[in-house]
Amino acid sequence: MTNSELALEKKQLRKQIIDARRAEQPGHHCEDQHDEHLVMFLADHGIRKIAAYVALDDEPCTDLLLGVCEEVGIQVLVPRVNGDDLEWVLFDWDDLSEGEFGILEPIGPAEPLQVEAVIVPALAVDAAGNRLGKGKGFYDRALKALPASIPVIALVHDDELVEELPHDDHDRKVTHVVTCSFLHEIGRG
Repeated sequence: MTNSELALEKKQLRKQIIDARRAEQPGHHCEDQHDEHLVMFLADHGIRKIAAYVALDDEPCTDLLLGVCEEVGIQVLVPRVNGDDLEWVLFDWDDLSEGEFGILEPIGPAEPLQVEAVIVPALAVDAAGNRLGKGKGFYDRALKALPASIPVIALVHDDELVEELPHDDHDRKVTHVVTCSFLHEIGRG
C-alpha cells in the first residue's frame, strides 16, 4: 500500500468513526466506566504521575479520572498545542482555556513529559496496539520521546477496538486499551 493509499484509508476511517460518534451510537455513553477501569489500573500499579487529556464531547469522558487523581494526589499533566507539538502542564480545573482546536487546554507553565503512564485519545485501536488518532500527529510525536516501558493507554468505545487498522511503521503502539467494558493489555489477551 502506498503512503497516499494509506492516508486515504485512514482519512475515510476517521470520518466513519467521527460520524458514528456524533450520531451517538449505542454503547457510546457508558458514563464513568472508562474512568473506573483507569482509576483501578493506576491504583493497582501505584502510579503517582500521569499524562492525560480533557476529553471532547464525542470522546470517552475523562472527568472522573481527572477528579479522582486530584482528590488522591496523583499528578496529572495535560497537553496544549504549541505549533506542531504538544507541551505538558499540570492539570487544574480552574486553569483551562479554549485552545486553537476548540479543546480545553491548560494555561500554566510547561513541564517535561516525565510520567509513569500516558492516557491518550483515540478513534480506534486494533488488536496489535495500533492507534488511529485524528490525523495531526501530535500524540505520535509526543510519545516518541517516552521510554518503551511507560504504559500508553488509549480510550475508545467498545466498538472501536477492532481487529486491524491501517498504520505507519513509525507509529507508537499503545500498550493498553480501555473501553466501557474492560481494560485490555495488548498482547496479553
